[in-house]
Amino acid sequence: MFIEVLRSGRAVHRRRLEGRSRKIEGFHEPAWEAVERRQEEFAPWADDRMLLDSVIDMPQNIATALEYLAAES
Repeated sequence: MFIEVLRSGRAVHRRRLEGRSRKIEGFHEPAWEAVERRQEEFAPWADDRMLLDSVIDMPQNIATALEYLAAES
């Protein structure tokens, strides 16, 4: 079973990325341009999967994912 998380709001995605600082030693946060390049390289998933949208709050996405996993098992 596969779950893909996408972002429907490009502006929200960019704002979250540019406002994020995880302070992980040895890890540099990606720039927006790097994210755009990566998206261009990403091959769309063709198999069955559940799609979650990151603009929806996390508790709701978690509940949706758990329901999907329970129904598929």
